[in-house]
Amino acid sequence: MPTERSVKAVETLTAAFSESPLVVAAEYRGLDVAKMNGLRTALRQADCRFRIAKNTLARIAADNAGRPHLKEIIDGPIGFVTSPGDPANAAKILVEYVQANRLEMNVVGGLLDEQVLSPERVDALAKLPARDELLAKLLGNMNGPVQGLVMVLNGPVRALAIVLQRHIENQQGAEQAA
Repeated sequence: MPTERSVKAVETLTAAFSESPLVVAAEYRGLDVAKMNGLRTALRQADCRFRIAKNTLARIAADNAGRPHLKEIIDGPIGFVTSPGDPANAAKILVEYVQANRLEMNVVGGLLDEQVLSPERVDALAKLPARDELLAKLLGNMNGPVQGLVMVLNGPVRALAIVLQRHIENQQGAEQAA
């Protein structure tokens, strides 16, 4: 008979796994409470969460969330990083925090939608630029050709305006000379 605490943990994990497009699993062995709280604070600031659960409960939650592939990376004492927002952001914050603070924490793998990610793929995902930066680059690339076209179309009009201005200046100069 499952305890009320276990049922609540499964419900919380199920909701987290369902909402998050990316779930990253990482070993937390060797982290003291201060380091764990620092990691959780850094993740919380970006609307991400780090949850620790028993493997059995995590497997049940993965099935309940309709993400059975997640069970492939559940092995050993691991915690789960979830975020309902930008998938790359959660991986980026976790990897950067671990590297910046030299934590003894290993990424076990991840699940992006229905695709299981190796630790190397999670690192590659973390190295991607942020969503806002990618959108800015895309808009810049889309704006470049349009801006070039405007400059090309303005060229003859600008040249005509310069010729007319010079002609007016020449006529005014001739009238003053006469």
